[in-house]
Amino acid sequence: MPVESVAVSEQAPARLVMQGISKSFGGVVALRDVDFTLRPGEIHGLVGENGAGKSTLMKIIAGVHTQYQGRMTIEGQDVHFRSARDALGAGIGMVHQELSIIPDLTVAENVYLGQQPTKRGMIDWRTMFSGAREHLASLGIDVDPRARMGSLAIGLQQLIELARVLFSGARIVILDEPTSALSPPEVHRLFEVLRAVRASGRSIVFISHFLDDILAISDTVTIFRNGRRIVTEAAAGIDKGWVIERMIGRGHEDLEGSYTRAVALDSKPAAPVVLALRNLGVERAFADVSLDVRAGEVLGVYGFMGCGQIELARAMFGKVRPTAGHLEMEGKVLRLRNTADARRAGVAFVPESRRAMLFYGEPVYKNMSISILGRISRVWLKPAVERNVARRHAESLSIRPPRVETLLQSLSGGNQQKVALAKWLTWPPKVLVLSEPTRGMDVGAKEDVVRIVRGLREKGLGIVVMSTEPETVLSLADRIVVMKKGMIVCEFAGETVSKDRLLEAA
Repeated sequence: MPVESVAVSEQAPARLVMQGISKSFGGVVALRDVDFTLRPGEIHGLVGENGAGKSTLMKIIAGVHTQYQGRMTIEGQDVHFRSARDALGAGIGMVHQELSIIPDLTVAENVYLGQQPTKRGMIDWRTMFSGAREHLASLGIDVDPRARMGSLAIGLQQLIELARVLFSGARIVILDEPTSALSPPEVHRLFEVLRAVRASGRSIVFISHFLDDILAISDTVTIFRNGRRIVTEAAAGIDKGWVIERMIGRGHEDLEGSYTRAVALDSKPAAPVVLALRNLGVERAFADVSLDVRAGEVLGVYGFMGCGQIELARAMFGKVRPTAGHLEMEGKVLRLRNTADARRAGVAFVPESRRAMLFYGEPVYKNMSISILGRISRVWLKPAVERNVARRHAESLSIRPPRVETLLQSLSGGNQQKVALAKWLTWPPKVLVLSEPTRGMDVGAKEDVVRIVRGLREKGLGIVVMSTEPETVLSLADRIVVMKKGMIVCEFAGETVSKDRLLEAA
């Protein structure tokens, strides 16, 4: 696949050069013959859909992935890191989306983590507090170095983690989704710090799904698709529509099985509301969310990673307590103290991680029957009854192999997901919440899940599908809402919607 264009400034010699980088995981190609260049004093934005390869490339730079093909040079010297410690020693630091701060330690202790100043064999607290204050002030960060890290707003925590990486001596800083959990003022503050870092001559790689943020802060933008670098261009000469068109690869064979054409949504406004969310909020996750989940309708909730949808799903199932608003089940206020309350109310939840709800060392039938053991018998287990129930569901869901005595761990990911669904179908709920129901599946397994969800919809269940994959919500949903940074920003119902419209809204 040819590179469309390259427009990186040639004024400064390259700090980092990667040539012909390829990487596979168990036969699945994650990167294919990728070239990438980063220059001093540059903020380089990386964009691409989930699985496009951008994070894999950055983890190679940061020494997380050590087995790959190709060549990497820093300041003209060949390097091949064997660990993240090697990369850090070479001046490369990475701030992950899931922050690695230690909330019970002070700001100063987090800034100096692993390199605390000592005096006569003891930590020199005075030097550490004053040094942290000076270092943070140099980046325009005004905070008490004695404050407990966990007491600070998430945006300030992120700035302090960035400061720690810079304090370690990093000349190349990789930021993975740095604005996903930030408010607009916090994003503005982060960008001010990044511009100061750029002015110091350091190089920054900025990975994000938020295209507005990428275009606002980057000097250069590189787009990845299906493990390849598609194009590198100066940010000043492009816009959001241009980026989206190249991200989704309009008209290319790579679009097979993807929804780039408009899909007609068949919302059901007259159907009865089963579950209602009224001004629901969870601190630091999402706020003022109001939604109606209707019987016999699939509601899709789409947004980029970190938009708040995972926490929203957990709040609907009693795993997270709302800090504002409430839920209603069939018109009655619902108080969920825990997941058992949610189950009794008729809410079922399949999380984004199957490992959170399945027992991999147990047979398939035990994973299916666990939710109805109290109905089968209050005293003694009845394996024969459990197996009969499981066989019915294994047949209806086309689980392969169909033997319910098989250990769950021997099944493919798609069939494990079917077992996760069957666990709840042994006890039919009123509302089914699915978080990333097709993540990590092949095309055939995804089609099976789509068929199952549509079948449940026809039986009158209210279904909520949370996903960061536009194809998933487009293939399943009758109505779609888009979340962005903890808020519902728009709704699509009774109209046609396409993948690029979803990306534009998010």
